[in-house]
Amino acid sequence: MPRDATALELADAHRLIAENREDGVRILGARGEFVGARGAYYGPPVPFAQLPRHLIDALVASEDRRFYEHWGLDPRAMARAVWSTLTGRTQGGSTLTQQTIKEIYLKEHSPIVRKLLEEPVLAPILEMNLSKDDILFVYLNRVFFGGNAYGIEAAARVYFGKYARSLGILESAMMVGLLPAPNRYNPHRNFALSRDRGLRVIEQMVDAGSLSRRAADRAKRQEVAIAPSRSAWGGVYPRGTQIGWFARWAESEANANAAPAARSGTRTISTTLDLRMQEAAERILRQALRQHAEARRIEEGAIVVMRHDGAVVALVGGRDYREKEWDHATQARRQPGSIAKLFVYLAALQQGDGPDSMVSDAALTLGGRAVRNFDDSYLGEIPLSAALEKSSNTAAVRLAMEHAPAVRRLIRTLNIAEAPEGEAGDLALGTYEARLVDLTAAFASVANQGRMVVPYAVRKVQDSAGTETLTRVFPESSEIRQVMAPQHAAAMRQMLAGVVRRGTGRAADPGFWAAGKTGTTSANRDAWFIGFTEQYVAGVWLGNSDNRPMLGVSGGGLPAQIWRALMLGAGPAEDSAS
Repeated sequence: MPRDATALELADAHRLIAENREDGVRILGARGEFVGARGAYYGPPVPFAQLPRHLIDALVASEDRRFYEHWGLDPRAMARAVWSTLTGRTQGGSTLTQQTIKEIYLKEHSPIVRKLLEEPVLAPILEMNLSKDDILFVYLNRVFFGGNAYGIEAAARVYFGKYARSLGILESAMMVGLLPAPNRYNPHRNFALSRDRGLRVIEQMVDAGSLSRRAADRAKRQEVAIAPSRSAWGGVYPRGTQIGWFARWAESEANANAAPAARSGTRTISTTLDLRMQEAAERILRQALRQHAEARRIEEGAIVVMRHDGAVVALVGGRDYREKEWDHATQARRQPGSIAKLFVYLAALQQGDGPDSMVSDAALTLGGRAVRNFDDSYLGEIPLSAALEKSSNTAAVRLAMEHAPAVRRLIRTLNIAEAPEGEAGDLALGTYEARLVDLTAAFASVANQGRMVVPYAVRKVQDSAGTETLTRVFPESSEIRQVMAPQHAAAMRQMLAGVVRRGTGRAADPGFWAAGKTGTTSANRDAWFIGFTEQYVAGVWLGNSDNRPMLGVSGGGLPAQIWRALMLGAGPAEDSAS
């Protein structure tokens, strides 16, 4: 029932549309673009004057032919509906006014109590307070059409990829035909059945006198193009289902920062998503996998792109969100391989070394096993910068042996892992597990002059009335925790830039200033490239969900090429470093 006396008056059509909505979130991009919905998907209300007349006629002819004559109740139809409920059959009988009341307030109530006691009281009140047009306005903007879509605008976008005001006669009839059984008549599941149902609604319009025979025959011959399904795992993503990973992560972040009471109803989450970068990330990963997946035995890939402050502007968690909800960017923990050398060299810098300090790249045996360099070359004493550029394993292990406590502290401080197990060799060669989003944020901390970066997606959250329930407050730069000295971050930037210019990351060089690191794990099970420009920080991972080896895929190859394509699409910053 309505919650208070004001609602009991049932006099505000716009309020009724927003009242007691199903739980769901609308996801907006950084510029306010609608990019998806999780849970219940409500489109923006369509004013009655913009609803096609043939949609109204189809609804009345099919659902309540005496709508403009009754006062909210149709005694004969009600008797049929109550009798069918008592005898266990399903037969309509409620007026559109009753259905509107039910949709907003009574869906969870007992059918018998609702039909005999509640609807007979509330339907006439609604009729006294709202015009017939207003009742239809509320109904069409609230009712469930299947496919997670509530309201005619959402349904028109989900099924036909168009605005409700542009629906043709047959399309409108198919929309109305969904109402008795939205899942059964869903055109994405059974187009022929849905179209046949729409044809029956057109015949009902003819019987009701709202459509001529000639117009009906012409409407039946109309071509209907169903939009590709953009639904997956409880969400609707009009711009493509790959956005589902970002949308789910943003919703999780919003929930983690809100009281349980603020998580109900329909919410709007404004995010950091940059659609241009998101579309580029999806396209580049899709093309790379299409071209190389079969020959190189690659099943999955993931990409995270963020700004230096941690604002995630693009996220692709895998090959196809429709097939697998598991997110390789924010959920999967994989061995980082040589990406982990970032923490080893940072620890060395913190302990007093510099890019020109010398370290041995000579052959090394640890615990009775030889530590091998990727290129099987051993140069003896070389500068730290050169060792990082060639991704020397023996040099990194020696540095980790010398600075193991500092390496562990850095890994914990940067939220990479709680307490990595293993000895110096495990720290240097990255045999512990980490998430792509966390590793990318660690590189962002280097790009951010040593200040801690926590990746985020949510800028603000609003409830169905537009009230802000969560707003991100950005601290001043001086208030952000300094996790490494600025001079150490600057030295690390210089060394990582050398990796791209001269080292294992040359395939990532976009032609303007860039820095980064390659990573490859044992038997090519994981391949990484993570780096940054003056504008973005991005991480790329390729691998297989079941940990099978890939065929000859290393971080300096395909991941670096994907990263380069991403940065070329983004372009250099206006004041890029030399």
